[in-house]
Amino acid sequence: MQYENFIETINEFEEDYELVELLYLGAIERLRDVQKDVSMLDDLKHIQRIIKPFLISWGMMNRVVGRENLDWKRLGGTLRSLKNEFASLRNKKFLKIDFKDETLSHAIETIYSKLDPIPYLGSPTTISKILHLLNPEIFVMWDNAIADFYHEIDPDVGYSASGYLEFLKLTQETVSATLGKSERETGKSLDKIEAELRNKYQNKTMAKLIDEYNWIRR
Repeated sequence: MQYENFIETINEFEEDYELVELLYLGAIERLRDVQKDVSMLDDLKHIQRIIKPFLISWGMMNRVVGRENLDWKRLGGTLRSLKNEFASLRNKKFLKIDFKDETLSHAIETIYSKLDPIPYLGSPTTISKILHLLNPEIFVMWDNAIADFYHEIDPDVGYSASGYLEFLKLTQETVSATLGKSERETGKSLDKIEAELRNKYQNKTMAKLIDEYNWIRR
């Protein structure tokens, strides 16, 4: 991946989905308190009024999450029960987090695996979108097409919790290498490059910008 191509692809996404992205930015902002402490998650205020509409409107997933039998109360309870795992990932940044750290990798796999069995929710697209809303710094959204693309690069990438962790590792390695080259060419630090990107794109996280790149390229 070339840095110029990375930026050009993100720009293409931003131009094509400018209005739709307002829904994303609004949902992220309205969930700030929950991102700080997932035990504050309220089934009505946060799940029914923010997360569910976000999945339907922004994620275009009404066929999946619009089902009457989807247990939203179970989702809320499951997420609140994972407060310690979410807490261990708080204040981490995607480019700096050590995905090989046993505590952090276990937290990611535990969070993903606890959501996977919930009926009608266990898909890479739905799970990753929910997790991204609750920690937009670490959880990169994906779908089947993106997962399949990365699986071709690394067979360990897959739809399981461990497969998603491998996806995060591979994505981090790829983007870090890309930005690292820019770091050497410009003399700017990695932190400076990330700060400039966030400033350019409405303070979107690296995890979100990576998703935009993946969405266009997939």
